[in-house]
Amino acid sequence: MEIIDVIGWPLFILGSIVIFFAASIQGATGLGFGMIAAPILMIIDPRFVPGPLLVLAFALSFMVSIRERHHIDWYGLSVSTGGRIAGSLLAAITLTAIPLELYKLIFGILVLIAVYLRYSGLHTPTSAPYLVGAGVASGYMGTLTSIGAPPIALAYHSHPPDVIRSTLSMFFVIGAGLSLLILWFFGDFNLEQAGLGLGFVPALFVGFWASSWVITNAKVDQIQNAILLLSTLAAVILIFMALFTLV
Repeated sequence: MEIIDVIGWPLFILGSIVIFFAASIQGATGLGFGMIAAPILMIIDPRFVPGPLLVLAFALSFMVSIRERHHIDWYGLSVSTGGRIAGSLLAAITLTAIPLELYKLIFGILVLIAVYLRYSGLHTPTSAPYLVGAGVASGYMGTLTSIGAPPIALAYHSHPPDVIRSTLSMFFVIGAGLSLLILWFFGDFNLEQAGLGLGFVPALFVGFWASSWVITNAKVDQIQNAILLLSTLAAVILIFMALFTLV
């Protein structure tokens, strides 16, 4: 396997476990893939993000959006996508201008911001101005860290679960595709990174298959609390690692 030649068996196994767990949660709730996988994979090996993880986020979101396609809010999706483009461009410029350790620090801070947005209980309208702004924030955070859900999720907090899963998933299909194209244009994504992401597709598929069981048997509140706790812990570790290197 080519991916084994690049990262070795230990990293491949660790990465597969993380991807499986994150995919099962994302498939069940409509979000959580990036918040779980991104900070942990960044700690394991920075090569996993953002490009390879965005490849997987694209594939997973595509599968969920096809399964839930009848519940997509197309109006909100179209408005927020415009903001996503602007945010992704800004993120690509940031990524090319900073060193790896500073990127890790910003990465960890953005993860904590994402956790705060999910935990804060803010109630925001599903209005055009907010959706555009949320799209910009999601594009910036999603392109840098593969975590673009929280700003958009706030707008859909009061919607039924099937609308949340379907609309957020289709937003991520479009958003991850845009982020990958922009990163490629700026020289921050290449075929080797694409291959690294594709190497974890089997774990992704198994996790997506398991999400049907999670939908039926797990409590959403408990899942979300576990996501926030795990993401916070990983982000704090990442920030301390970056600060230790930078100081």
